[in-house]
Amino acid sequence: MNTYDGGSPDEPIRIAHWGLLAGRGGVEVLVMGLYSHMDRSKIQFDFLAEHDAPRMAFEDDIERMGGRVFRIMYSRHDSPTKAGTCVKDFLNDHPEIRGIHVHTNFPYIEPIKQAAQVGLPLRILHSHNAGVQNDDQGNALHKLIRKVRDTQIRHDIGRYPTHYFACSSLAAEYMFPGKPYTWIHNGIETDRFAYSQQVRDRVRAELGLDDDVTAIGFCGRLRPQKNPVFLIDVFQRYLALNPKSVLLIIGDGELRSEVEQRIAQYGIADHVRFLGGERSDVNELYQAMDAFVLPSIFEGFGIVYLEAQCAGLPCLASADVVPREVKVTDLLDFVSLRQDPDHWAHALDDRIRSTGERRDRSTELRDAGFDLAGVAGELQRFYLDHVGGEDGTR
Repeated sequence: MNTYDGGSPDEPIRIAHWGLLAGRGGVEVLVMGLYSHMDRSKIQFDFLAEHDAPRMAFEDDIERMGGRVFRIMYSRHDSPTKAGTCVKDFLNDHPEIRGIHVHTNFPYIEPIKQAAQVGLPLRILHSHNAGVQNDDQGNALHKLIRKVRDTQIRHDIGRYPTHYFACSSLAAEYMFPGKPYTWIHNGIETDRFAYSQQVRDRVRAELGLDDDVTAIGFCGRLRPQKNPVFLIDVFQRYLALNPKSVLLIIGDGELRSEVEQRIAQYGIADHVRFLGGERSDVNELYQAMDAFVLPSIFEGFGIVYLEAQCAGLPCLASADVVPREVKVTDLLDFVSLRQDPDHWAHALDDRIRSTGERRDRSTELRDAGFDLAGVAGELQRFYLDHVGGEDGTR
């Protein structure tokens, strides 16, 4: 019998999380949302970061909720010696840490491997994506090195975690094919994203959008995975169908200049708004939109599709490479990336025209298990049930 039924009488169980970046990406928003809904008298989160990492976007919130950020991680490029010992040394210095939860977008196992070597009882590998950009550009040596490395990583993935989590079946198949896993829903705060006419009117006024303007929305990092240049191609075709339309882009990234060049090439700058990448009011910006498009090349899940559906928006997602689990309502259609931008534009026009009166869809998401509070409760019970051995020690 596990002696932990809510942590020790005096201290909560502490779980170390690794894999969050400094910004407000999908994984970061999800993990912080889960953390905020935990009973922190029972479960506390700590966060591991690179030794030279900047301050995290959520670091003030982490500290306010009683969490800690430890900048102790080293890559093999920075220091081969420290890379192989940093997590072990940290866990030996912090016996209060009872588990490690690693969030990955690509096959990576090193923190869990080191945690296993010191006997940490709970070691979770959580897959959040279903693909990775390949930048080897045909370099034979790099390909060989990657193949050898990946073979070892795959072996270690099968050996060192105690549990496997995934945000979708595609993400599980990508990271640990054939392994039994727990589907952790990418929950959202459904009440925050529920459709509100009052908020819509206010935000559209703030953005200077007339009532007859159709606002197409995008939310994601401007990086190859999210396919933002193709998005501009699609919007340019849609603009020909509906000249009174505007594209609202929430996000930033390395493809920003390429996106701007494509916009300038089409001469449509007056119809595109860059709203920034570090917004805390994304839930309100959804209300101002009339449709949502994210033509990703691959996705482990795509939490923004849930947010958009919750706000009552007709949505387009990439067929075959975006998990079917994101289709929680009848608002979302899949379109193949093999189709050209003109086809996407017409599909978007059809999707908007066929959608009835806009309304709140939050109940549908809650009933499907995507409410953040419910997901956090399930994860909390999992931590409490699996945190240690008979005597609660390593």
